[in-house]
Amino acid sequence: MPSARTESRPWRRKAFGLAATVLLGLASAWGTATPGNAATVKPMPDTSALDDVPLNQISVPGLHNAYDKSKSKSITAGLDLGARLLEIDAYSTYGNPGGWVVSHSDPLINDNNCTYRTGSGVFRKTWENGSLRTCLDDLRAWSDAHPGHDPVYLKLELKWGFRSNADMGPTQLDQLVAAHLGAGNLFTPADMLGTAYPTLDAAALAGAWPSWGRLRGKFIVFPITGTIENRLSGYKLDNLSTEQEYAQHLADLSAAGRLETASMWPAMTHPGPNGDPRLVYAPGLRPWFVIFDTQATRWLNDGYPMSWYCRSNYLTVEGSAESVAPALDDTDPDPTAAAQRVQYLAQQGHSSATTFDWMSAPGAFALWTRNC
Repeated sequence: MPSARTESRPWRRKAFGLAATVLLGLASAWGTATPGNAATVKPMPDTSALDDVPLNQISVPGLHNAYDKSKSKSITAGLDLGARLLEIDAYSTYGNPGGWVVSHSDPLINDNNCTYRTGSGVFRKTWENGSLRTCLDDLRAWSDAHPGHDPVYLKLELKWGFRSNADMGPTQLDQLVAAHLGAGNLFTPADMLGTAYPTLDAAALAGAWPSWGRLRGKFIVFPITGTIENRLSGYKLDNLSTEQEYAQHLADLSAAGRLETASMWPAMTHPGPNGDPRLVYAPGLRPWFVIFDTQATRWLNDGYPMSWYCRSNYLTVEGSAESVAPALDDTDPDPTAAAQRVQYLAQQGHSSATTFDWMSAPGAFALWTRNC
């Protein structure tokens, strides 16, 4: 199979009819699962009918805060259920490769379901609460155990952003991701551009997204501006967001002929409803944003020009699916309503990835065509 890097031709439509038929049946294939009990999940369904469909025409389910121990004892449980996007919160705290703290609200202590082992033989012990490095190792182990798995998005919310002055900047995070997920397991901006396109925007507008099949076994990693960082910005205490800093990083690498060293994608959060949201940034940064992420209610209710995002072949991530009217329970929704909500956001909201906290609604983990 040719690598994703070499594919520069526009996407093809020939498998859409077959793929849509297959997608309708995927939800029932997952079996019944409960939080912390992945053993009841059936083997992952065959999604090979999607192999000729481009990534930007597929909508995947995603698990918000996949590292949360209240969801499962393992960060990979969401992948076993069928999530194809996992979200991880990380703090740039201690200034070394193991210093990225994974926690919801404590920036000093890891609090998560990422596990690591110490000792050997009778002294071998498994520990919870690993750093981001441990979480990436867990995902790599899952990937190795499921060769040819569906593409997986990994969304990293950098709660208070990068800290380049503590060696926790974009370059160091690129290196951490490549070292622990495996550079060969990533679909990167350089893979998208190949030798045919100068920027991500040019590639997206040309319809150059690789097909699902060409991205099997790959992770697509994107950092987003974190909640604390947003608050600091509101108080004029932070004037460089994660999204802007990483886009500048990519632009600089491209100018230096070193784009292949980037492991991740810039993602714009809180895109505005009026026209191109990238106009808030300098012209040199705008062409590096092709992933846009905000709450589902904003995508649906605030007048966002979804036809523009679809027409431009951009990826849209829609969070908090439960909040769309009529609201569903955050963690224990009616399973049928949850499945219908994800389908609605895929096909009416044109979502590339829909995120939620549900672990007991197997139908919500179906894949859908995006209807763009």
